[in-house]
This record gives sequence, structure tokens and C-alpha cells, in this order.
Amino acid sequence: MIQPYIIKKGDMAIQPCNLATGKNEGSYLLRYKEESKILKERVPKIIDRSCRFYGSSYAFKKEDTMRITGISSKPPILFTPLFPTYFFPTHSDRKEENTWINIHYVHNIKAVKEKKCKVTFVDNQTMIANISAHSMQHQYLNGILYYYMMDRAARVATFDPDSPIDYTKPQLNIYEALAKYSLFENK
Repeated sequence: MIQPYIIKKGDMAIQPCNLATGKNEGSYLLRYKEESKILKERVPKIIDRSCRFYGSSYAFKKEDTMRITGISSKPPILFTPLFPTYFFPTHSDRKEENTWINIHYVHNIKAVKEKKCKVTFVDNQTMIANISAHSMQHQYLNGILYYYMMDRAARVATFDPDSPIDYTKPQLNIYEALAKYSLFENK
């Protein structure tokens, strides 16, 4: 029997793929420093099951992101804060070609022909996505913004009324988050 797949630490991306049973009926999984796998389940099913495994439905996690960030179109999600699992979608969740990518593993996004882009991950594995590089970078930045807002909330949380939050602290700077995930190469 096939064990249902759950997103876990080391998962870099999950993309729909074709199986003998039909178009986009499977999932292509890229894992950090491991061989890629073909899963015999559709991407939306794996995403929803993973969300439920970590405590909430996909709809709740999506709404939570929208509430926190204000991103209403193709919002990123955080599966669990236990390990880095900030994934962003390439398309609307209604599109069969929707790919999910973990922001922590993206090394480079490069335009290729026919409004597609090539994503290079930190372990030099690559993936071609059916989305323009401009749109992919926008979605990636949305993922970084969500990471920043969640990280900031965790850093400023205080339950001491005598010690108010100082929002001017350097660790609350969005440029720190942007620099951490910068795709600019040193020249």
C-alpha cells in the first residue's frame, strides 16, 4: 500500500506531473540533497493533507496568511514553525499546474523561453515552472514577506507589561529578511 505523503523537513518543491493514469495526476517532489521522487498523488491533495497533519486545514492556513500579510492572491503558507516550511504557490490553487516551492531552498530564478522560468535550488537541483520569472520572483517575495512578519511577531512577543515592544530594534528590520533570501549574485 502507498503511504500518503506529508510535506516534511528537506522538501524543496512539489510540482504536478503526468502519470500513465492522466495529466497532472502525480507529483514531482524535490528534496534537499536527495533524489527527486514521483508521487502517485495530486499536489493539492498532498498540500491539504500536510496542512491537516500540522494542525489546520489548507483553507485556514491560507486565510491566516491573508489576515497577517494582506496578500490575497496566491498567498504563501507555513505548514509548521517547527522547521522551515514556508511554501509559496506559482499559480492560483484552482490551476492544475500550481507548483509549491519552499523559500528556504531557492538559490536562483532565471527566465527561459515561452514565459517559463528555471528555479535553481541551493543543492544545484533545478526545476522548470510554467510561470514567468517576474511572476515567480513576485511570489517568492510574498513568501519572504510572510516569513518576515511571522519572525517579527515571534521576536516581539512579550507578556511583560513593564517591558513594551521596541519596534526600532535592528532585529525587526525587513531588510534583514530580504538580505537573507536575496537572489542577487555577488559580482
